[in-house]
Formats: sequence, structure tokens, C-alpha cells
Amino acid sequence: MTRCADPSLFAGIASFLSAATRGRFRLIIGYEASHTGDLARDGAAIIEGLGGHALLMPRALPAPLTAFSVRMVMADGALYIRSSGEALIYLGGRAVDRSREGALASDTDLALIDEAVATFGDETSLPRAEDGWESVGDGMIGAYVDRCASRIASVEASGTRPASVSVDEASGLLVTLLERLGVPVVEEGATLSLTVSADGRTLTTSLPDQDVRAALANALTTSPAIPHGPGLYCVDPAFVLDADGLCAAATLAALGD
Repeated sequence: MTRCADPSLFAGIASFLSAATRGRFRLIIGYEASHTGDLARDGAAIIEGLGGHALLMPRALPAPLTAFSVRMVMADGALYIRSSGEALIYLGGRAVDRSREGALASDTDLALIDEAVATFGDETSLPRAEDGWESVGDGMIGAYVDRCASRIASVEASGTRPASVSVDEASGLLVTLLERLGVPVVEEGATLSLTVSADGRTLTTSLPDQDVRAALANALTTSPAIPHGPGLYCVDPAFVLDADGLCAAATLAALGD
């Protein structure tokens, strides 16, 4: 079921995490597009008003980085607002066991959150703090890029890298990662084009899909469930332990022909 990132959802998550942690919880709030930034800040005010502590991602970024941050800052959960207004919910810290930290909330947990949401009435009456929340530092982006670069180094084969790559990816993370790997990024005349969806989960390229899968065979064999269908998808539900769309795209560029 689609969950809209409205004020009552933030209140429901606050109630759920308060019960799960038996204390003041920490919730990361990330968002996919700049036009949802105000909603993220309103959510932070509600979380603080209801006794939790909110940490806002520094800007609009793909979902994998928000989930990655859950584990890195030892938060108890995260809510990610997609450009459509749909919410993705992750749990971590004291709210789940270590094996599920940073992963999408289970159906059981979502049902409990939905029950909590149903107890709240008028959204305008929810308590909102005027301040108190923090921002996740830009250093988290560097840590994520470092993790991806390390992942790529473990699967990169010898060979000639592409002469140039063009990139269509809104956040700029892929360009940063390619530059870290020494892969030239150009706007026109590239020998390889890469497109990553706004949430960071889907990779499409100028190569046939089967060629992409062949080039990334070593990376994909570590996945418990290799995806099917067009494009290449994130294969780790927590976006932490395996290659996601951004990492796969950079790996493809690094592998070359």
C-alpha cells in the first residue's frame, strides 16, 4: 500500500519508534526532489514536537544514501519522501535487530505504524517544534562514495575504460563517483551513456541490457535475488551491503569494453 508522507505519517512513526525504543528515538528524513523539502522540514518539526530527534539529509538525494545513513549515524529509522509524495520507511538502531538495520520496514512493522497513524486526528493540531533538528553533514555523501568506490574496486576487471561517459542523474552522485574513479564525464560525444532513476534504484545505459548484466556478472553473483526485467535494479534491500544503481553504473563505466 502506498503511504503518503503527510503529517499524520510522521506522527505515527514517532509513536511507533517511541514504543520500540522506549525512549527518545532518532529519525533521518530524506527526500528525492527539492519541492518536497518543505514537507521534510515540517516532518522534522513534528518529530521534535513529539519527543524524537530528527536528522535532515543535506539536500535532495537518492534513496540509497538515506538508507545508508541509518546505519552510519545509528538512527532508529528513516523516512524518505519521493517526488510523488510517496513515503519509504526504513528501520534501524533499537527498532530492529542488527541483520535488518537500514532495510525497508517489514509488513508487520508497517501495519503497526498504520495503526498508530489512525489514532491521530486533525493534522494541524500536531505539536511542531520551532527548532531542535539537525542536518546530516555532507561528509555522509563522501562516505557513501567511498563505500561505492571500494565496492567497485572489488569487482573491477582489467581492461580499457570507456573514452568518455555521459550521465543523466539528478543528484550528481554518479558524476562524483566516476571522477573519483578517473572516468571522464562529458556532455556530448560520449562512447557510453548512463541514466540512473531519481531514487537511485534503476540503471539504463546505451548498451543492450544483456551486455550490462554480463559486464556486472561478478557483482551480481553476490546477490541473493538477481532482478529481472528491463534495467538493472538495486539488489540489496538495505542499499548498504551490495551494489545499487549508482554503484552499478560507475562499475560499468570503470569496467569498460
